[in-house]
Amino acid sequence: MEQFVCALIFGGIEVMGTKLKHKILLLRQKILLFKNLAITDDLRLDLNRVVLGVSLGFVFFVCLNGAPFAGFIRHLGVSEFMYGILMGLPVMSGLFQMIAAYVLEKTGARKKLFMIGGVLQRLSIIPVVVLPLIIPEELKGLTIGLIVFFLLISAVGSAFNGVTFISWMAALVPLKIRGRFFSQRQMVFTFTGMIGGLLASYALDLIGGFAGFALVFSIVTIFALLDIACFIRVKDPPMVKVPYRVSMRKMSNEVLRHPNFRRYLIFWAVWVFGVNISGPFFSAYMLDYLKMSYLEITIYTQMVSNILTIFVIRKWGNLIDTFGNKPVLRICGTVAAVLPIFWLFATPENYIAILFIHVLTGLFWNGIDLTSNNLVMGLSPDENRSFYIASASVVTSLVGSIIAYALGGLFMEVTGKLTADLNIMFLGRPLNNYHLLFTLSTVIRLIAITFLISPVNEEESAKASEILHHSIRAVGNHTRNIRARRNFRL
Repeated sequence: MEQFVCALIFGGIEVMGTKLKHKILLLRQKILLFKNLAITDDLRLDLNRVVLGVSLGFVFFVCLNGAPFAGFIRHLGVSEFMYGILMGLPVMSGLFQMIAAYVLEKTGARKKLFMIGGVLQRLSIIPVVVLPLIIPEELKGLTIGLIVFFLLISAVGSAFNGVTFISWMAALVPLKIRGRFFSQRQMVFTFTGMIGGLLASYALDLIGGFAGFALVFSIVTIFALLDIACFIRVKDPPMVKVPYRVSMRKMSNEVLRHPNFRRYLIFWAVWVFGVNISGPFFSAYMLDYLKMSYLEITIYTQMVSNILTIFVIRKWGNLIDTFGNKPVLRICGTVAAVLPIFWLFATPENYIAILFIHVLTGLFWNGIDLTSNNLVMGLSPDENRSFYIASASVVTSLVGSIIAYALGGLFMEVTGKLTADLNIMFLGRPLNNYHLLFTLSTVIRLIAITFLISPVNEEESAKASEILHHSIRAVGNHTRNIRARRNFRL
């Protein structure tokens, strides 16, 4: 009798366990993304792990590359030039990516390097935001020096994390679905980043001071570490082995001798310079000149643009898969090029211009993010691909981060007194150095997207005009369908 009862109990537990496992599997099938793509179940699960990871970690980058970190640097009380330098350090990782790519090609330990680099990048931010709390104000120079040191460590970790990630995704994600995968991935992490950004901004407004920055960045760092953990079970396809030993110098020369990739690097260098010479000063403009709170900045910038991104990102992905990356980049880049000039119309009494700017940002900027990554992967050969990826990152960091951020800060210092002395009025207020910087940024962006992208050749890509004609026809068909349904009801 006792044996029968035990068998009944354990049998029931086994049945319940089987049913529970079956329900979990059904639930997982329901919530999995990419169900309509013709790929294996294992690959589909890996792609979902990638999306889950970046969704958890994106709030970290929203804070690091946005108003929270800009506010932290402003709170240190440094000069405009030093502000530009410190804002550029977290995004200068590409400067170290040649070394990271060389180590990757030599070792082939892509997954291990990704994990180590990711953890190093994220954990190094904790001492950055804690140092002002534990070092006296009298030793401000020491605080700044240590902050620079830890930001450089974070940049090195980011270099290994970044170059291995793009190499990994290029090997994992089939070419025919890259547009749809990266668009859906961006749609998901845009939503989570928006929610996380709102909560972080609210916390900074509520707590304030260095204590608020330390708390917020400590919490988002935990989520960023969970991001790395999601990749533990993602498959890492074998890397293409180079049949001969190649030095770093020879690999670098090979990249520069590739004419099409070299033309892309020239375009990208000018573009990121035009973007980043003004990039860190939009947050400063809102904090210092417009006197906006962190929550207001998040609502007017991230929330507005992110909501629109969620609605249009898949459309851009489909257009990329249909027409190619280059025409989508030309359309989105042209709109993004003129955005800085609209900042001149934002005043402390009227934020409508900021709303307008970020409506266009949400509609078009995600197309630039998608196409730039896809072009780097598509224009680089399978052999030594990581070096081509690293070259683009070096250009981004050297020209777009170090030089652009530093010259942007220097420009602000030099023109600050000049604009004050000239006292030129614009919209009832004196024209200031921010206005001059934003105008310069627009001019440089227009030069890049108008003249420098044209020589870049992407196989089987269409012309930008074909996308415009396709979009006009789609809008026309949609309008006719609405009218037909309305007439039918009548």
